[in-house]
Amino acid sequence: MKKEKWRWIFLIIIVLLSLLLILSVRPILSPFMLAFVLAYLLAPVVEALVRRGVGRKISIALVFVGILLSLALLIFIVIPKLYIELSKLSQVLPETVRTLELVIQDFRANFRATGLPHQVVSVLDEHLSEGESFLIHWLEEFLDNLPKALTSMSLFILSPVIAIYLLADWQRLQAGFLRLVPQRKRVAWQRVVQDISHIVRSFIRGNVIVALIVGILTGVGVKLVGMDYALLIGVICGVFDLIPYFGPLIGAVPSVLLGLIQSPMMALKVAIVILIVQQLESSIISPKLMGDSVGLHPLWIIFALLAGGEIAGFWGMLFSVPFAAVLRVIIRHIYFWLVSPEMK
Repeated sequence: MKKEKWRWIFLIIIVLLSLLLILSVRPILSPFMLAFVLAYLLAPVVEALVRRGVGRKISIALVFVGILLSLALLIFIVIPKLYIELSKLSQVLPETVRTLELVIQDFRANFRATGLPHQVVSVLDEHLSEGESFLIHWLEEFLDNLPKALTSMSLFILSPVIAIYLLADWQRLQAGFLRLVPQRKRVAWQRVVQDISHIVRSFIRGNVIVALIVGILTGVGVKLVGMDYALLIGVICGVFDLIPYFGPLIGAVPSVLLGLIQSPMMALKVAIVILIVQQLESSIISPKLMGDSVGLHPLWIIFALLAGGEIAGFWGMLFSVPFAAVLRVIIRHIYFWLVSPEMK
């Protein structure tokens, strides 16, 4: 008992020191976090290749080649085209914002002339003014931050290399993690970790694949209707599609605004394309690829999304559903542990 007590004291000290180190080197952690996520998601792929008779080193090499090809596609094709679209957009944006302000002001002037009671007109006019300021500020801030986000992606080039090192030692890392747990509890811990890994991997892989398909279909669709910023719209819709339920609507707002820069008719065409793609996703793509990947009731998912958005904004909404699913697994295992016959 005394030995176990010292084990927990040692673990707590290690955790506290690790947290202190993480806080001090926070700016350089992003590539390592992405590398861990890549290794975590690709470890089953390596194991599947090994089970089919492919050597472990060759399996890791094949995965590495796949990562490099994806990275090359991103760096040499996607990002340069995005920069071209963004530079083109930056030239027309100031004039577009002024035009948008004039349109909103004309609408407000016509609204005041409708003959409604003065108090009603005053309240609605105030809300329209707030909406105008929010819309213009949001559009400018979004387009201003997007190039910065693309620039920061260069830092993540290290991630695939780090992920390969993690994959090479993945089994050893898992064994090391289990050795931190007392031996009599390792089977129970391993079962919990396996359940959590199954849910998280299914959710992330399914969501990423669905978002990629949605982004490609949306980008191709708006390009076919003559939209100038098709790649940018595809990226926006794909990224926001990672958020269940609300993501497609959030992504549609900047996309339609980008269409409005060309013309009101183009904004309508963009909205129709997004609507068609979302119908395809909800009726065909998601049921085939996702199913019930997290095992949560839709009401709980909506609650998790709203709570995550309230606590941490976009990132909170992005990670709230898998977090809620993991929490459900942990609570279920604790409940079974408490009511199991061995505990009575």
